[in-house]
Amino acid sequence: MKKSMQQICFVCEGNTCRSPFAEKIMNKYLKQNNITDIKCCSCGLCVDKNSNINENVIQILKRYNINVKSRKPKQLTKSILNNCELFITMTKSQKQFVNAKNVFSFGEMVMGEDIEDPYGGTMELYLKMANQVDEYCKKLIKKIKLVKEKLSW
Repeated sequence: MKKSMQQICFVCEGNTCRSPFAEKIMNKYLKQNNITDIKCCSCGLCVDKNSNINENVIQILKRYNINVKSRKPKQLTKSILNNCELFITMTKSQKQFVNAKNVFSFGEMVMGEDIEDPYGGTMELYLKMANQVDEYCKKLIKKIKLVKEKLSW
């Protein structure tokens, strides 16, 4: 019997900084850990259709050997709500806008703080966000591996 693919959706405001960064980093870590039945996506609560992924985020992703030339932000839709099993928001306050069963803030998932929006800030703020998301993704990978080990006995 083939296992079905599970979808984790990261959610932030505009889907230009935090959530696409989390999506790309988490997918990289899933692949590195040979976790092939989980895939991540991302979307925003209030997307500007004329925007792209933030240039600072693109530059930081290059440090992880992830190349993203451009990416249009995606609005949270009913289709996304129906196709994902878990939603992870960047802040606790964003949870109320995701009308799904399994919604947690990233901080709640890993016993941490909210991930503040660096939009319009200095590169230092973007790096702070990136380091926090990177740390949280590593903690989430550990949790996923632990659950998988417990389920496989």
